[in-house]
Amino acid sequence: MQKVGDPVRVVLAEDHPTVRAGTRALLEPEGFIVVGEAACEREALEIVSEQQPDVLMLDMKLESGLALNAIPQFLAAAPGMGILVQSCYEDRAIICGALAAGAAGYLLKSSPVSELVLAVRTVASGGRYVQPSLGAGLARAQGREPELQLRERQVLGLLAEGHTNREVAARLTVSVRTVESVRAALRARLGLVTRADLVAYARQNRSADV
Repeated sequence: MQKVGDPVRVVLAEDHPTVRAGTRALLEPEGFIVVGEAACEREALEIVSEQQPDVLMLDMKLESGLALNAIPQFLAAAPGMGILVQSCYEDRAIICGALAAGAAGYLLKSSPVSELVLAVRTVASGGRYVQPSLGAGLARAQGREPELQLRERQVLGLLAEGHTNREVAARLTVSVRTVESVRAALRARLGLVTRADLVAYARQNRSADV
């Protein structure tokens, strides 16, 4: 897990060099440090063991095949690390299997940069992140409401008090862009459409995590 104040150290496990290069190009301007890249499980395991990163960004399908069964090995090699699966698969069984195996997050490769950044930071800090559209679907399938993350509860609590995005950002010491990303994630996770819907939900479900 990332220590407060330290940059997030990331290993990329992805079998397409262009995708790895693109992901690195997206992460580094945001302050992340990519400490290793791998195309197969063996390479990834060696790098993870040596570097002890905060986050392993894991493609679900590497050169060596489906990486699902390797998740426990990665966690054993770096116990403080969080695994964020980045995949094209939207299959519920694969998502649930990855999370059950120990992954802390699941994100589609088609997700926007803001959501990628939010997911990596959440996993690095010890939290869990499932792309909202996927998480809402899983929750509905399991017959329960999605469990909100701490940052989402904080934003909801401040929205319930009538604060603007800029005011929320100042209170939480984050960027306005981050607040906007969290709000978008909340709407998708909760099945809400407009800001008014989100504010109404916030007022009905006030949070004390601020």
